Amino acid sequence: MSVPSEAPAAQPAAEPVRRSRGQLIGRLVLVAASILAFYLLTQQVNVSDLGQRLSQASPGWLATALLASVLPVVGSAAGFLAFAPGRLPFGQITLVQLATSFVNLITPASAGGLALNVRYLSRRGIPLAVAVAVVGLVQTMSVLVTAVALTGLLAASGRSMSDAPHVPWVLPLVVLGVAAVVAVVLRFWPRGRELITVHVIKPFREAGPQLRDIVTSKKRLALAVAAHLTVTLGFVAVLGSALAAFDESAPPILMAAVVIGGSAIAGAVPVPGGIGAAELALFSGLYAIGVQESAALSAALLFRLITFWIRVPIGWLALIVLRRQAAV
Repeated sequence: MSVPSEAPAAQPAAEPVRRSRGQLIGRLVLVAASILAFYLLTQQVNVSDLGQRLSQASPGWLATALLASVLPVVGSAAGFLAFAPGRLPFGQITLVQLATSFVNLITPASAGGLALNVRYLSRRGIPLAVAVAVVGLVQTMSVLVTAVALTGLLAASGRSMSDAPHVPWVLPLVVLGVAAVVAVVLRFWPRGRELITVHVIKPFREAGPQLRDIVTSKKRLALAVAAHLTVTLGFVAVLGSALAAFDESAPPILMAAVVIGGSAIAGAVPVPGGIGAAELALFSGLYAIGVQESAALSAALLFRLITFWIRVPIGWLALIVLRRQAAV
């Protein structure tokens, strides 16, 4: 009679086993990603050439560029604070934004960074569909604020919209492709309809009032606008400081166009971290607005070093801290 009573007692052990397996898999993925990131870092960064160029730079402007690089990180964190339901720890969400630099190095088109933000919000108890919506809101607000700011600056400078960087043609195709896939799933796959209903439509309905309050809150919208302006102005400040480090300068509106255009091109090219494409786009943009060739190349490399490559090891450490906190 004692045998049946012992059977249920063995079941709770399954959860710790699954958790330990998940932790092991997570560690193995992190180790593999670290090896890949180190390989890409050593293959793409010409240390001797970069060191020679940096030796010719002004130390004061180098320090200024490093300080200005903090602004985009803070702005990105504030952008998520503006739209996330509930309260997020500012220090932790800042670590997440730093960690995206490491993750984006091993994933194309910043997909890893977006997924990391979604996972962080999900681990905070926000339903997956709502977390995806929040990340989407942040990205949409970033595009809108950048477009409006650039349009205003172009108008103020007397230039036409033809001087502004254009959205790569592949982006609308990607959006249409995703919409088509969702439509096919809803139409022809009953199990797909069930999954979307349970994991997307139902959470959206439940969180609808909360999301509506978020997007209609003037304080949240003001914070989001300020956050994304901080990101753009921070990058422009880094680029301006990088140019000044090599005794060059350019009008802020043109530097903003170069930064925005370079970011759009790097995001559209399906290579990890936009490696190569971002540097080339920045160099080409600077050269096109009249910066001397050698200074344009040096400033482009310095900009990427400060805003991306230096962040990779910092992001790696941030990701380790977040994993130890069970935040991602």
